[in-house]
Amino acid sequence: MKGAVGKIYGEASSFEFNFVVFNQKQVKRGDYVKVWNDVDGWVVAYVEDIVARSNVRNREIKEIVNGSNEVFIAKAVVLGKREDGRLRVPRSPFVPGESVFLAEEKLIAEVLGLSNEGVYIGLLGDTGVKVKLNPNSLVQKHVCILAKTGSGKSYTAGVIIEELLDHNVPLLIVDPHGEYRSMKYPNEQISGEFGIKPKAYADKIRIIVPPISPFTDRADGVLVLDGVNLSAEELIELTGLKNPTAQALLYQALKELKGDDYTIADIIEEVEKIRHNGKWTLLGALTKVEESGLFGDRPTDLSKLLQRGKATILDLRGVEPSFQDLIVSRICTKLFELRKLGKVEPGMIVIEEAHNFIPERGFDRAVSTGILRTIASEGRKFGLGLMVISQRPARVDKNVISQCNTQIILRVTNPNDINAIKNGVEGITAEMVEEIKRLPPGNAMIVSPELERPVIVRVRCRKSMHGEAVNVTESKREVKKKKREKKQEKKGFLRRLFG
Repeated sequence: MKGAVGKIYGEASSFEFNFVVFNQKQVKRGDYVKVWNDVDGWVVAYVEDIVARSNVRNREIKEIVNGSNEVFIAKAVVLGKREDGRLRVPRSPFVPGESVFLAEEKLIAEVLGLSNEGVYIGLLGDTGVKVKLNPNSLVQKHVCILAKTGSGKSYTAGVIIEELLDHNVPLLIVDPHGEYRSMKYPNEQISGEFGIKPKAYADKIRIIVPPISPFTDRADGVLVLDGVNLSAEELIELTGLKNPTAQALLYQALKELKGDDYTIADIIEEVEKIRHNGKWTLLGALTKVEESGLFGDRPTDLSKLLQRGKATILDLRGVEPSFQDLIVSRICTKLFELRKLGKVEPGMIVIEEAHNFIPERGFDRAVSTGILRTIASEGRKFGLGLMVISQRPARVDKNVISQCNTQIILRVTNPNDINAIKNGVEGITAEMVEEIKRLPPGNAMIVSPELERPVIVRVRCRKSMHGEAVNVTESKREVKKKKREKKQEKKGFLRRLFG
């Protein structure tokens, strides 16, 4: 039949079938095809794999390829057809000998349940079909982005953040490496295939840093916490106390203060009363925390961190991991309390390098783990979403990953990380795992309840600039600038020497 790219042969069911490919250039693994079913009409299937065979003896195949020695056999998994808004698998099997055609983009989008509106992630496989997800579902039911280093996890997170800002979703971004400050500037290198234009988000982004940051001069604001009623666990984390005696003295001092609101100054005063030589180690550690400036009498109003259509970036570059952990713990705890009381807008907290803040048991400990687990399990009730991003899925709390309804997985090859994905993500098959290992940079597998099956997406270009690592080589512009400066210095020297 005209336009056919293959023909079904052998045993075929209503769930899968094999077909002989007429021309290997027309059909690729990952393509979507359609086949006529006498009972259900046109049905869409996904090409899961293609193999090449030579010296085929099967008479049925030989008749299809007219005796050719080289044959290409494709395996297709049936998706179904949409009826009354629901995807239905055919009730009768496909007939061997039936022609196979490439599915039209409109039919593919209809069968997969892709919406015309929403958060635009990218294009489906090698097609021009836009993959868009519902922003409300994305935020309230949590998202995780998992990938090995260099596969594009932060770039993909930037794409989603842009879309959420365009949909006026309040965001708090925990940024340990300062990667997202570049969103203030437009991306001048955009590929036309995605149909987007450069855009700067300077008017929607506010960057804040703690007082102990070396980048306070480049920030829009400084974060100060109240420091009231810090727990023993938080103080041990902050001070890095390993001495059992010093830890015991800390617990003793806090026991004396129990029942009243207390500050670090109050704890120091109580420790000074203790008659034990071990108190000096503890006093030195507590004084270091007090002098950091992180805690003050005029703390930042944390309710302003989530504002409609704005993103607050908490830039933690150059800040000690123990301080990062406590800052995230305190902020997330307060925001969750405020959200439950309806005192902040419904929004999303983005956690970059999530394995540092929600580590899996046995790998590490973090004081922020408890509150982030709580937000993952209860946040959807109160309209507080979570986006966790990590290059080490095996080191992220598996309970948090399993609470994320939308998983965006880029290339992952580490066996431990692969196992973590298999255990934490529902519906992942062995074939999909192999696909994840081979994904090229910029391509992602999206698993979402909005989609009828996991799909491979070419992540769209960023509208704003992507903050990459500093180049170790100088650009041509920098080289020319230095040459001009040296020339000017030489002229200036000659003028001074000869007048």
